[in-house]
Amino acid sequence: MNYENIHKPVLVKEVIDYLNLKKGDVIFDGTLGGAGHTIGIIKAIAPTGKIIGVDLDSQAISTAARILAKKKLLDNVYLVNDNFVNITGILKKLKIKKVNGFLFDLGLSSMQIDGSGKGFSYIRDEKLDMRFGNNGEIDAYSIINGYSEERLKEIFYKFGEEKWSGRIVRSILNHRKIKNIETTGELSEIISKAIPAILGYQRKGHPAKRIFQALRIEVNNELENIGKSLDQSISFLEKKGRIAVISYHSLEDRIVKKKFENFSGKCVCPPDFPICRCDAEKKGNILTKKAVRPSVKEIEDNPRSKSAKLRVFEKA
Repeated sequence: MNYENIHKPVLVKEVIDYLNLKKGDVIFDGTLGGAGHTIGIIKAIAPTGKIIGVDLDSQAISTAARILAKKKLLDNVYLVNDNFVNITGILKKLKIKKVNGFLFDLGLSSMQIDGSGKGFSYIRDEKLDMRFGNNGEIDAYSIINGYSEERLKEIFYKFGEEKWSGRIVRSILNHRKIKNIETTGELSEIISKAIPAILGYQRKGHPAKRIFQALRIEVNNELENIGKSLDQSISFLEKKGRIAVISYHSLEDRIVKKKFENFSGKCVCPPDFPICRCDAEKKGNILTKKAVRPSVKEIEDNPRSKSAKLRVFEKA
C-alpha cells in the first residue's frame, strides 16, 4: 500500500497561520504521521529553521523520511522515533533548550487506520493490537482477554462513553469462557450483537466505534499523555511561542481546553473544592475562543476531518 497517497492532513492552512511561523524557528511536531503539516511548516521556517518530527510509529517515520527526501526538505528535520510525551528527554538529547512552536495532531492517521495492520479499524478483520509503537506493555488482545469485568466496564464507560458497557462486557466474558477473542472482526461482532438492535440502528456510526476508541486510549495511555505533554511544552516554549493542538473527540478536547485555561490563569478545580489546588498561573493567552473547525469543503474532501478541533495557546 502507498502510504503517501492515503495520508490527508487536517486544518493545514489554519495550523500554519496560527503557529505564526518565522524564518529560523524551531518547531516540535509531536505527531509527525505522514509529514502532512511538516512540509508547510518547513517552507515557512526555511532555510535556517528546524522541525523536530516525532512519532512512535516507525512506519510513519519511514514514510515521512521518504516524502521529505523527495521534496529535498530532509535537512530541515530531526526525525525521532519516540512518544511525544517524552519531550524533555527528546529536546535534551538534541541539545535544544527552547522551541518556538509545538504541534500535536492527536488521534489516528489514515495510515494507521488503513494500512498498519494493528487492528485500529472495526471494519477490518485484524489481530487485536492497537499499539502505536511495537514495544508497549499491553495491547488490545491482553485487555480484552485479561481484564476483569469491572475494569473493562470502567474503561469502556470512561474512555468510550459507552452506555451499554455492562451488556458488552458480559458478552465478552461469555465468549471468553469458550475461547479467547483474537481479532477485531470477532470483537466487532460481539459488540454489535450485545447492543439492542432497535437502539443500535439509532446510533451514529458503527456500534463498535466507542469500544475501539476506549481500547486504543487504554493501550496507549493517550489522555494522560496529552496533559503531560502540554505541561512540558509550556516550559520549553519561547515567549510569543505557540502551542497548537488538533483533537478528534470530546475527551481529548476537554483536556486541551482545561489545560489551556489553566495556562491562562483560570482555576480549573472542581466547583466543590474549598480552595484552588490546580496552581493556576497566567502564562499567556488562548488565541482560539472557540475551537477552529474544518471548512465544509475540507470535510467534503476528507470526511475523517469532520470531528477535528484546533485550539491554540500563546505564551506571554
